[in-house]
Amino acid sequence: MEPNEPTASAQYTAQHHEKVPEALIEAFINDLQNIPKERFEVYQKGWESHLGMALIDAVYSKQTQYKTTRGKGLLPRLLTFREQHPDAGDNLRQLVALSEEDLRLILGNGVTNGRSKASAVLEAAGNLTTLNVFTAQYYDHHQPSHRRAYLNVHGLGPVTHNYFGMLLGYPDTKPDVWIIRAVQRVATEANVGSTVNAKIARRVLTEAHHRTGQGKTVTHMDHAVWLSERDRDTAPV
Repeated sequence: MEPNEPTASAQYTAQHHEKVPEALIEAFINDLQNIPKERFEVYQKGWESHLGMALIDAVYSKQTQYKTTRGKGLLPRLLTFREQHPDAGDNLRQLVALSEEDLRLILGNGVTNGRSKASAVLEAAGNLTTLNVFTAQYYDHHQPSHRRAYLNVHGLGPVTHNYFGMLLGYPDTKPDVWIIRAVQRVATEANVGSTVNAKIARRVLTEAHHRTGQGKTVTHMDHAVWLSERDRDTAPV
């Protein structure tokens, strides 16, 4: 087994140490029936084998529009960075050799918790290189020291850390505003009475996927829910 392929049972157990209302899980599973089946097949792989790109994407994704109808957003900037710095996109030793300004010129001046996203990327990359993690081959998303290398960076948290793993091929969910909103909507409509946060949303989606198997992985389900909830919000009244 490759280093970035944990067993499904180990991953499932690690994510389900707390309970959520059974009524919420059942209501969410029922709500999934409203999502077209083809949407569970839309998700494409992120940056598997490209550790630097996955790290940059995860950090810069926070409170950022990924793609716009006018061809703007984070994705075009990521592709430009990949074109101009291909080695840094794969190898963290090359990434840490860049400056904050190098990143800002392409990726923008985004800020997370009062600091530049560029500085957060470089600090996380530096932390991983001190552990001799240079490429995706050496990264283990479930290794505690690798997790701390990311989460000990001021401005980075578990939601984008989950997404970092997803981009590298680890089945997971990214409970951002759209995912939380979807689970909260279901909770409200079902009169469950739960106030949904990122942890609850993540557990609900993971449990729903475990029971239904809709989507090849929980990441496919996450993406289907994300697309549908975003469309619900932007649909004309």
